[in-house]
Amino acid sequence: MTEVREMGRSYMKAAGAASAALAEHNRKNMQLFGASALRSFEYLTGLARAKTGMDAIELSGAHCRNQLNAIGDFTDGLVDLARKMRSICIVPSEREGA
Repeated sequence: MTEVREMGRSYMKAAGAASAALAEHNRKNMQLFGASALRSFEYLTGLARAKTGMDAIELSGAHCRNQLNAIGDFTDGLVDLARKMRSICIVPSEREGA
């Protein structure tokens, strides 16, 4: 019976840690989404102010690089979340054996 209670505590602790990791991941994603939206508005403003086609091309290239960097940030966040979840959810026997 004591072993079952200990397992229950372990699972509850892991569930709490997983919830906290997901909440942190979601918070970071919301910040990234906000920053990406702001960059898109800045891009549209820049396009409206562009005087030549070359200005528009340069601005579009810079915006594309910014968006690719944002995708990289989202990917980094997913990798970080996956690592955290693995360390949270790994069974104690595997932890001890590693």
